[in-house]
Amino acid sequence: MDLPAYYPGTVVPVSPVGLFTGLFSVTNGITLSQVCEITGLEPGTVQNWIKRGYVSHPVDRKYSKEQLARIVLINFLRETFIIEKVANLLSYVNGDLLDDSDNIMDDSEIYQCLCDILLSGDLKEDEVSAKIDERLACFEEPYPGAKDRLKLVLKAMIYAWWSAQYKAIANSLTENI
Repeated sequence: MDLPAYYPGTVVPVSPVGLFTGLFSVTNGITLSQVCEITGLEPGTVQNWIKRGYVSHPVDRKYSKEQLARIVLINFLRETFIIEKVANLLSYVNGDLLDDSDNIMDDSEIYQCLCDILLSGDLKEDEVSAKIDERLACFEEPYPGAKDRLKLVLKAMIYAWWSAQYKAIANSLTENI
């Protein structure tokens, strides 16, 4: 597949700076309107995900880097999976979605891994596992088997991204039929 023009799950064009670097380098959080501007989501959608326990409540009406990463991950994965499947996928690596203490890897790091792999060049299907292994080479497991869980989730996310891209192409091709 071609390189994405936008960061997965956002309406933000890919840039050399990185999605989270600029946003959170000078502030302790962003507002709901900024989250919606970044993701293209309606405020009610984000609030619904909070009510359903997929995203933790903002602190002082500010969303952290980790919360934004969770929202972005859910947003891009819901193009392929139903929301409950997205929650199960994220829970597989991070246990209780509202408890950060059981995370294998922080959501913002998972998202960064995903972007590093997707934005690394023209990724072929037979290279996916090797690219994931390369990206996680220095990852230290919090417990045995954690790295395998993380690899599986990253692989599913990459295929979900591709699936969403192919769906968009198919929709575009059939618009005039």
